[in-house]
Amino acid sequence: MASILVGTANAAIFYSLTMQPQVTVSTPVIKFASAPDEPSGSTVYDAWCRLTAKSYPNATLTYEKAVYLNNTDGVNPHSFMLRYVSISPSNSTSVANWNSIKFLVYNSSGYVFSLNFTVSSNNWILAPSSGQTGYYSIPKSTGWWIRLETLSPATAIKGEVCNIQIAVDVQQ
Repeated sequence: MASILVGTANAAIFYSLTMQPQVTVSTPVIKFASAPDEPSGSTVYDAWCRLTAKSYPNATLTYEKAVYLNNTDGVNPHSFMLRYVSISPSNSTSVANWNSIKFLVYNSSGYVFSLNFTVSSNNWILAPSSGQTGYYSIPKSTGWWIRLETLSPATAIKGEVCNIQIAVDVQQ
């Protein structure tokens, strides 16, 4: 008798989906722009900026219009918020070189909201404590600005540097 070899195989069915994104480079609807009180040495691009501010011992230094946030959409309002990402130094004796660093947002009617960093002992305290503001709507074709205020104690060490990263989250 002939022997019969019976084999089993697992059948699997495969198929592929195809996605073809098209990505176009464009200008953000809410974007940064240079402002009259932009700190010297700052760099401002549409979607990124670096503000090189100073802080003086025992004196509040105010950059009234440090950078603009412009809604370039001529038809629709758009909303944005400020969100804390990182700060350095953090939780060390170096933090005591600052009393506060504040980012206050204004429009033509006045103060709107802020994201503030104050110091307690060697720790940064965020306000709002969540590290993010709510969303605020900029009307079409309108510019708002960020007022930057810094304050260091009389005992601050000259040359100390604080680096803050803040995201500007935009709802399109």
